[in-house]
Amino acid sequence: MKNKIIAPIFLPIFIDSCSTATAGQLATGSAKECLEGVTTRLVLAKTSFRFTDLNDFKDTASWEAAIVSKDLVPLFGVYEVTSADTEAVKYESGNFSAVTKKEIKKVTTESYLSICSHRALKSYENSGYTQVFEVTENGEILGVYDADGVQVKGQDITEFEVAIRQRATNDKVPYSMVTITFRDFDEFEDNGIVAKPSWDANSINGIFGLTLEIQGTPSSTEIQVKAFVGCGAELYEDLVLGDWLFSGGTIDGSTYSSVTGIYTLTGTGLVSGNLGTNGVVTTGTVNVEAINTAVTI
Repeated sequence: MKNKIIAPIFLPIFIDSCSTATAGQLATGSAKECLEGVTTRLVLAKTSFRFTDLNDFKDTASWEAAIVSKDLVPLFGVYEVTSADTEAVKYESGNFSAVTKKEIKKVTTESYLSICSHRALKSYENSGYTQVFEVTENGEILGVYDADGVQVKGQDITEFEVAIRQRATNDKVPYSMVTITFRDFDEFEDNGIVAKPSWDANSINGIFGLTLEIQGTPSSTEIQVKAFVGCGAELYEDLVLGDWLFSGGTIDGSTYSSVTGIYTLTGTGLVSGNLGTNGVVTTGTVNVEAINTAVTI
């Protein structure tokens, strides 16, 4: 008797969507199953945000523009992704059956964050960001079709909850736990999109906050300032003249000393005001922003 050769299951790059028009039963024939990977990143989106279509959804320039405009916010890497769903509750008596509590779809994640990153994560609780896209270990992006069947959006969520940051122990580093509650438990199952763009979706990053530290005593012609990125330990040295915005006058010169780490900003007739960047500025592949540091002249 010859041994039967079982063909391997291949997991190809794919985009898949299922129509919500399920008045009848759907076909079940399948040569292979295309399974998405484990979620490694979450990207929050504002309530009204939409990609115009599937091609727009897969376009790296569209993602970059939406991040800069703050319509999309890539969050920190996630680990220990766990489903926390609850099944529907039914009341039954004889041949009578009624659902008294609908299914609830939830997911919990862990991220290993410093206290400043944990604080940033908490700032999105109860915010205007009520959709979530997921990025997987395979570089896939999970989204859903909007009601028109053309535009692409994130899954709607009703809760984005950040738990108390857990302290370091002998066995584990500090971590932040997030719980996401989805509005509709079957939104992804009925209208889901699993897209594998040509670029690495795990490489997307959020906007880096800059902390500005005024040096010495500012004057009507000169302000000296250091810029720190992240939690404030690393000097940021890539800002140029057009990146600065000062409410107390026009900055017409900007030089940086790699020896002292100080930017020297010059102008004429400068008065007290707030110093920051001119919105979100892009230097290379990094987006940064500094907001409203008081300057007293």
